[in-house]
Amino acid sequence: MKFRDIILLLIVGAMMGACAVIWWQAIKEEAEKRQNEEVVSVVWRQNHFKLSKENLYAELVAQGVEFPDIVMAQAILETGHFKSYGCINNNNLFGLRKKDSTYMSFAHWTDAVAAYKKYIQKWDDPPNDYYQFLEKLGYAEDSSYVSKVKEIVRQNNK
Repeated sequence: MKFRDIILLLIVGAMMGACAVIWWQAIKEEAEKRQNEEVVSVVWRQNHFKLSKENLYAELVAQGVEFPDIVMAQAILETGHFKSYGCINNNNLFGLRKKDSTYMSFAHWTDAVAAYKKYIQKWDDPPNDYYQFLEKLGYAEDSSYVSKVKEIVRQNNK
């Protein structure tokens, strides 16, 4: 191999190395940017979108949750009017659990709404009677759960 060929190989290798470094830096910067945006998003939501009946109902409608009056009543019942440990510390409005039966935790309460829609309302055709759907699903261990939800809906609609 001639000296000139060695120099060319070194130059090409250096250029490829520089390209790899630039490419890696771009990926790293994009990942950091996304992470920062997610943190800002969570912080913004925590500071500007507090949990209340009005905000919950608006979020249920915005995310396309079916039967928002009933689902809001479930959240009120599950959290003891937004005062339970799971609600305050884990933003879990619906007592949602993982496959291992531990309670789910969310960055913000609006994420719990999204999870409810994804895991509970995962149908092609919504049921006509949502109360019956909850009973069939076995949503809660309390045998009077649906009656309690109905009462909360009735009180909220006064």
